[in-house]
Amino acid sequence: MENNQISIFDPRTMDKIVQRLPDVHTFFLSTFFKREKTFNTKNVDVDFKKGNRALAPFVHPKIGGKTIPNSGFQVKSYPAPLVAPNKITTASDLEVRQAGENVYSGTSPAERAVKKMADDFAELKEMITRRKEWMAAQAIFTGKIPILGEGLNEEIDFEFTNKEKVSKKWSAADADPIADLKRWCKQVQKKGFVNCNICIMADDVVDAFINNKKVKGVLDVKSYDLAFIKPRELPNGATYIGTIRELSLDIYTYNEWYLDNWTDPKKPVQNPLVPDGTLALMSTSAEYSIYYGAVTILDGSSGADESFITVEKALVPDTWTKQNPARRFIQLHSKPLPVPHEVDSWFVAEGLV
Repeated sequence: MENNQISIFDPRTMDKIVQRLPDVHTFFLSTFFKREKTFNTKNVDVDFKKGNRALAPFVHPKIGGKTIPNSGFQVKSYPAPLVAPNKITTASDLEVRQAGENVYSGTSPAERAVKKMADDFAELKEMITRRKEWMAAQAIFTGKIPILGEGLNEEIDFEFTNKEKVSKKWSAADADPIADLKRWCKQVQKKGFVNCNICIMADDVVDAFINNKKVKGVLDVKSYDLAFIKPRELPNGATYIGTIRELSLDIYTYNEWYLDNWTDPKKPVQNPLVPDGTLALMSTSAEYSIYYGAVTILDGSSGADESFITVEKALVPDTWTKQNPARRFIQLHSKPLPVPHEVDSWFVAEGLV
């Protein structure tokens, strides 16, 4: 007799559970790296755009047109780094009440298995999303993404150069933050061909900016309406500080941290995604993407004759069992790579405080 029952551990069932999980809201991913693309290869090909301001040539009417050489982008191939956190469920996990479960609920071990798998996948997905947000922040503030882990010590370098360590801190009496922002915005206009409309400041930079005498002077000239400061928290973790109307520049601060447990595993520390004393000038019209390489896993649905399959997806769930003691592993694979296609379309300033 044919068995029509579907196991919750079947890959297609697990995939539906992963798809239904709520998203973690993150500022960099949701504001800039919104475009997603999956690949069926372990490497991803990235197009980097680089234009120029060449003028159309004058030509003599009897000579005809002049051929212009093709230019505009460069293709580079990167191996998409793999992240694959997993969780273990043992028989004892399913025999006792779980956190938040009613003492008198009468929940069966099978029902607990479903609930625990959904909770575990949610936790794994949040970890992967936090890693993607960290990678995006690294790409923005350093132009590089370090790939560090057990047996891993690599770096993806986007060759970002639009960076300056200021010689005069914004807390100095004669500092002029507005002039600095104008100069940096102009540099992005010149090299990156976009207008910066978002400024992400570290918390200490916001304080130095607002308390600077020249900034206060701009705020006091209400008839000119050059700047507007009115902090407002946003649902994606950022706080809107105000707008410099003269530059059409919205100012945000983003207080989000990550646990660095790889630099010194014995002493993990929480570091801010936006480094202290730093700001980034960015444009929402510039092109940013997050690419996903293909993931290869064993196809457990084929029974004893397991074979490798390559999956082209952003998130790939997997599961397997081991005996003595009996336990089930669930794992979530992903090969994400945040990509800033236009490396001159943003600017980073350091040492502001």
